[in-house]
Amino acid sequence: MVRGVHPASGQRPRLLSAGSSSLLGDPRKRKMETMTKAIESVLADALRLDAKARAELAAELLASLDGPADPDAGIAWDREIKRRVDALEAGTEKLESWESVKRRVARDILGQ
Repeated sequence: MVRGVHPASGQRPRLLSAGSSSLLGDPRKRKMETMTKAIESVLADALRLDAKARAELAAELLASLDGPADPDAGIAWDREIKRRVDALEAGTEKLESWESVKRRVARDILGQ
């Protein structure tokens, strides 16, 4: 771990080891990420929780990043679901198998 404080952010830089996992991409390709001592402490405490408690904590943290609930979202989703069901029943849209979707994503998005 690199010691010292970043002059602009006031945070300590932290090197990610090749074996660590990250939602932000392959840690072996990332140089550094800044993490305050307080965040490191909270993370260490969280990682000592069992899997179910970590999942609940993660869900709460992610939910805390959302803005206020959209009061019209439920109605909009109901309309969208109805539109899709109607299209399927009318034969204007076709279902795609999960295997086909995975191949398409691998080819078109992941470039594999």
